[in-house]
Amino acid sequence: MSLSLKHIPCPAGKSCTAFQCIFGHAKDTGAEAAVVPQPSDNLERRSPSPTAEEVPRKRIKIDQYDSAPQPQREVTTDKANKNHGEELVPKTLPLTATKPVSPPPVRRNVEPAGSKASLGSALHGASPSTKAAKPPATGNGKPVTKATAHSTKARKPESLNPRLLKSSPASHETRLKLLKMLHAEFARLNCELKKDAEPEEASLVMSDQDLIFKALDDEQITALEKPAVYANVMKNKVMQYKKTKVAQWKEERIKQHPSSQNRVQANGGRKPIEVETGLSSQQEVALLKRLVTDITGLSNHGYVSSVPSEEAAATARSGLEAAKGWEVCDRCQQRFQVFPGRREEDGALTSGGSCNFHWGRAYVPAKPPGDTSRVPKRWQCCGQEVGDSAGCFTHDKHVFKASDPKRLAAVLNYAATPDNPNTPKDRAVCFDCEMGYTVHGMELIRLTATAWPTGEELLDILVQPIGEILDLNSRYSGVWPDDLANSAAWTASDLDPATAVVAENNNTSEKRVLKQNKLKKVSSPEVARDLLFSLLSPSTPLIGHGLENDLNAVRVVHPTLIDTVLLYPHKGGLPYRYGLKMLMDVHLNKKIQQETGPKVTGHDSAEDARAAGELVRLKVMNEWKDMQRAGWRLVHGEFWPPGKPEGKLTEAFIEET
Repeated sequence: MSLSLKHIPCPAGKSCTAFQCIFGHAKDTGAEAAVVPQPSDNLERRSPSPTAEEVPRKRIKIDQYDSAPQPQREVTTDKANKNHGEELVPKTLPLTATKPVSPPPVRRNVEPAGSKASLGSALHGASPSTKAAKPPATGNGKPVTKATAHSTKARKPESLNPRLLKSSPASHETRLKLLKMLHAEFARLNCELKKDAEPEEASLVMSDQDLIFKALDDEQITALEKPAVYANVMKNKVMQYKKTKVAQWKEERIKQHPSSQNRVQANGGRKPIEVETGLSSQQEVALLKRLVTDITGLSNHGYVSSVPSEEAAATARSGLEAAKGWEVCDRCQQRFQVFPGRREEDGALTSGGSCNFHWGRAYVPAKPPGDTSRVPKRWQCCGQEVGDSAGCFTHDKHVFKASDPKRLAAVLNYAATPDNPNTPKDRAVCFDCEMGYTVHGMELIRLTATAWPTGEELLDILVQPIGEILDLNSRYSGVWPDDLANSAAWTASDLDPATAVVAENNNTSEKRVLKQNKLKKVSSPEVARDLLFSLLSPSTPLIGHGLENDLNAVRVVHPTLIDTVLLYPHKGGLPYRYGLKMLMDVHLNKKIQQETGPKVTGHDSAEDARAAGELVRLKVMNEWKDMQRAGWRLVHGEFWPPGKPEGKLTEAFIEET
């Protein structure tokens, strides 16, 4: 094969005398002749034909659109312009004197190769999809992201009809019926809220379309997340909202309002965990039997399982008379004398003068990394090192606490929960007590009971103690002298749920003080105990945190107890225990008891009672999951053990009221 370089102009030009010159001449014609134009100011040098080793990519044929030769240009873009969605800026390839450069292929994003649109864009040096790819801008000129588009785009109106799902957990008729029932409860609560809402609460009232959105969203979430127990969860929701009061609905609306994000931020950025068991209230109460605490053998830790005899109480009274009132201060450990009924010569209640103490607990500060030295304990109240001072707070009287059941029975004996056939079977009771110091030790000054699992308030009263008050311990009890002095007397009509005070579940001191000013006062702890008995029967689960303290304050012996101290035991065992505040923070990401300090309003017993109930619901939810993994099912609304034939199932619906 002869070598042919016809595409290269002959170096000798017209003066070439070579026979059959292998280089190209102007006189040559045919496929092998090639005339290469000289480069000019606005035209690139055309690259030579490729060798076998350098095969270029296919180039666009432009002759059919423009007969004049055009410079090949590379489409590039500045990085900053690319980030802001600007149009691509073409840049011409530089000419090379030594080696012609073959231009890269034109970038194409949308149009297929060979189309007229892509060819026309290539001729103009821009990608055909440049303008189409530019993101739309918002009013401030910034590109709209997916999140921005979602937040700014209004939802399309929907009708009250279940949304279409790939896998429906029930028939359309069933879903529609449950959806309408749920929507009806939302509409009722929204109407009541609209009547009672203050001007600043107008944003909490929902429109008709928003109510439909909420019902559809709740139903769809249930259908997708709980398909196996869809009907039960929906029925439970309906019954729950049937019992919901306006104040509870308002609290739920506040949580769903955009301003509730501030609460999440105040909670360290963690979203509170909401417990969903998928069971009805009656089914949840039935599962509580698996969580009942046996307090037999726990008498050394304050739990009383039987009523002390009258002989034991009489012996304790004799011992008190022989002691002549001498006690050890519960705060400063100083011995002093207490005078029930006041001392005759001067009317004093205690001796020993004022009491200096630290109201906070001692703690060990965290050490810097790598520090192995001993760190002394400090007081939480003032930060002083333990041993530096006798106390940072002073009270005018010394106080004491008695814990022996026989001695407590000497003041007011215990009573066992009597039979009560009127007690609902689908309800447990959460309760919490607040105590203050009197001449008889620590006595009951407030009692709160709420329904479980709904959280509805059943009873919240102040209690006039038996003995003269030494210190109401307001920093922790939340009961202040003005509360007892200014509260109205409780009457039988106050037990009617229609007139009962609905608890305000909040953390602001102003609303909490307002709440306590509404509380009524009963004349003695014995009256308070009778009111608690009206809510209980021996089989009613009684829920609380550290129940031995509350039961001893009310002097109650109850056989069916669920104590969160024992449900969530300390790794060191009793008497060590985790506090209610810590348990709520760790297990539910919720903050309670946020106002304990020098200038506070104290604990809220209603908040503590509901918190204990939430922790128990969490245990019930986990217990039911464990049962399902073991093969348990719900048949006819009852728990069905694994392996037992279930027979024919029939679905029961909630009757509309």
